[in-house]
Amino acid sequence: FDAALYAYRGFFRTPSMEPDSLTAPTRLSLIYPRLYATGVSLQGNAAGGVLSLEAGFYDSRQDRAGTDPVIPNSQTRFLAGYQRSPWPDFTAGLQYYGEYMHRYGRYKAALPAGFPRQDRLRQLLTLRLTQFLKYQSWKLSLFSFWSPTDNDFYLIPEAAWRVTDELTAAAGANVFGGASDATFLGQLDKNDNLYFSMRYEF
Repeated sequence: FDAALYAYRGFFRTPSMEPDSLTAPTRLSLIYPRLYATGVSLQGNAAGGVLSLEAGFYDSRQDRAGTDPVIPNSQTRFLAGYQRSPWPDFTAGLQYYGEYMHRYGRYKAALPAGFPRQDRLRQLLTLRLTQFLKYQSWKLSLFSFWSPTDNDFYLIPEAAWRVTDELTAAAGANVFGGASDATFLGQLDKNDNLYFSMRYEF
């Protein structure tokens, strides 16, 4: 098994909106709240496959009390993954990701009326399936996201053909869906698309 420790001091990568003043609450500015983060990861062989475990604590330096509705609360984030090849030229991988919000009661009490409420525990599952055919000249793959808390999904099926050692052609799709257009993936429900690409390497 391989283990690693992480530490970060900086800012959240997603901006927050805060009013310019109490007298002009309709004027908003984008800010990047300050953040401390520490984490640990572990990866190794298990049950004939590869097991991955990660966990991290996100310390929201500007709102440790959890009472400011425009600043993210502190969180614990974790990830568990497992990958295995049950037969030749086929690989399956599954991941479970979660974000647990601290001081959730204070967050709910401070949330303004009409604002959408986040879940205490946001969950996301990913599945990756890959099959090679014809001496690995063909690659069929499916990568999918599904959130049981947001009730939305994202599917990426793709077929790739290695025409020569230098030329590869691929065709696939991006399919979004969800029960609500207010969720992270559900808001992209009308952006389904097909794509085709050719890549020449030299």
